[in-house]
Amino acid sequence: MKRTFLFLYVLSIAFYLPTPLYAQPDEPEEELKVLQMFYKEKDLVETATRYPKPIAQVAENITVVTAAEIEAINAHTLTDILNYIPGVQVDSRGGSGSIANIFVQGSEFRHVLVMIDGVTLNNLSDNAADFGSLPVQEIEKVEIIKGPASSSWGSSLGGVINVITKSPDEMRVFGGTASASIGDRNTGDYRGEASGKSGDLGYYLSTGKLLSDGLTPSTSFDGNNVYTKLRWEPTDKTGLLFTLGYIYGTRGAGESQVYDFSIRNDFEHLFTTLALDHALSDNLDLHLSARGLKQHDDFFRSRFSTGAPVTKMSGDEATIGGSAKLVWRQGMHNLLVGADYDNRELDSTNRDLQSDTMSNGKQRLEKWALFTNDTIAIDKFSFTPGIRYDQTSTNGNFFSPSFGVTYTPAESTILRASVARGFSIPPLFATFGTGLFSLPNPGLKMEKVWSYQVGLESAPVRYLWLKTTLFRHDVTDVLAFETTGNDSIRIINNGRQRKQGGEVELKSLPLYNMSLLAGFAFVDLRDRDTGERVTGAGRITYDIGLQYDDQRSFSGNLRGHYIGWDADTAHNAFIWDLYLAKKIFTGDGRTVETFFSARNLFNSSQFYFSEFRTPGRWFEGGVRFRF
Repeated sequence: MKRTFLFLYVLSIAFYLPTPLYAQPDEPEEELKVLQMFYKEKDLVETATRYPKPIAQVAENITVVTAAEIEAINAHTLTDILNYIPGVQVDSRGGSGSIANIFVQGSEFRHVLVMIDGVTLNNLSDNAADFGSLPVQEIEKVEIIKGPASSSWGSSLGGVINVITKSPDEMRVFGGTASASIGDRNTGDYRGEASGKSGDLGYYLSTGKLLSDGLTPSTSFDGNNVYTKLRWEPTDKTGLLFTLGYIYGTRGAGESQVYDFSIRNDFEHLFTTLALDHALSDNLDLHLSARGLKQHDDFFRSRFSTGAPVTKMSGDEATIGGSAKLVWRQGMHNLLVGADYDNRELDSTNRDLQSDTMSNGKQRLEKWALFTNDTIAIDKFSFTPGIRYDQTSTNGNFFSPSFGVTYTPAESTILRASVARGFSIPPLFATFGTGLFSLPNPGLKMEKVWSYQVGLESAPVRYLWLKTTLFRHDVTDVLAFETTGNDSIRIINNGRQRKQGGEVELKSLPLYNMSLLAGFAFVDLRDRDTGERVTGAGRITYDIGLQYDDQRSFSGNLRGHYIGWDADTAHNAFIWDLYLAKKIFTGDGRTVETFFSARNLFNSSQFYFSEFRTPGRWFEGGVRFRF
């Protein structure tokens, strides 16, 4: 298998590497003009090194999803966005707003760092993030790093999902969007946005409500959200930014007739930031930020057969933290030096509603870190060394070095390679089974990884874009459940794993307004001590898309997605979705647009667990008004 991957990769380089006919070394601003036809506004990214830089200088395997692409698939939550990303597998537990687990290149959900506005959304109890409750209307773009990013962000063994929100519209005093959609099972999504700038103050405001009776049994959803971003710029060199987001609601979290349970989840999440940007000189910038997070979750478990309540688990989490960064740009260098601090506390309660007994506990995680990286651009090369030191109150300290290189031999080709050491802080509790049975994790080691990736990004012909990546992640101190002699269960660090595979993505520029998308990802997950295959993750994924956009009034999007779950409980199939949009009025700075979605067109069934099946075919339509 290794030889096959190596042969295919070398062959792809040999076949797709363009001749130097189009290279213009005397005009560096033109050397990536072909690739920029595919990137457009995506050519600057922030997540790799924590400051904006051209995507041609990013050595990591990165994917960017923009607001326009999010709108084109009529996404409701962050789960919908991630569903079509090669190398990312989504285990959704129902329809709109449902709980979902995310796997990245074989890494489990607890290994993936999820952020919005620099605030970590992973909870302390099991390191999960609530993708299903996070709305999309305030998202400007999502940057996804596949593979460890610990030298920049700390605990992120499997990758980073960084949600970057919309900025105030500086071109007018007031503008916005209002939209409403309705679908099967009383599914509804109602949104409003307003943005503008007056004098030195810019603002962005949004609010929304997502409803559903449940597209699968016991997965109803009633969620509400508000978000605001204010930016004050008293001088050309100084900016002050404030953000505040609040999400709350209730959902059905599924049921099992076999195990006789149903679950309800009440949730409430509040996150906020305050940041100062100041240009100390023409080539030296200072960034200071403070952040806060409060999360509350209640999980109620009842008997499916009788409706009798069984247990209630509650978690209250509070986080305060901050960061400081200096960015120095001089000649070929973009050097960053920074520090992070976070103090996180979890107050959890587990109540047996039948015997009216209760257990509770408080856990605390304090951590701080120092980090630095530099992007060194030399002719057609860029080099990115980085290192970070993390100190935690629960699991000791960790050094995370990384090194990446990119090479642009011609205007339409980028070669990337990176090596990085990463880690994941163990969750304070480990969930088991239904998620309503948890175990404390005292004295566990951090899970660790050495990661190696190489990639090619090229336009072999001027209107076709290709990206290929090979990866290997060697993980040690893997967490596992162990049954002791008295039949109790505990969590231990047990064994080593290797996750290796490849990804291929293909995209074309429009021909007669039509463009093609395709993706493939393969992950082979094995125990490094025994050589046996480890099941449980998505082994193979396919993505196929066909887009039509006449740039004036009509657009369509057909997407197919297949996950080959490597688990006995899974069922694998292609799921096809159709999205249509039609502008019915444009004038005086206003636009009225109708849109329609048909999800799971062929009523296929794809799931990780049979208790949480894919929603069948369902339809949705709505209207969007821009002003």
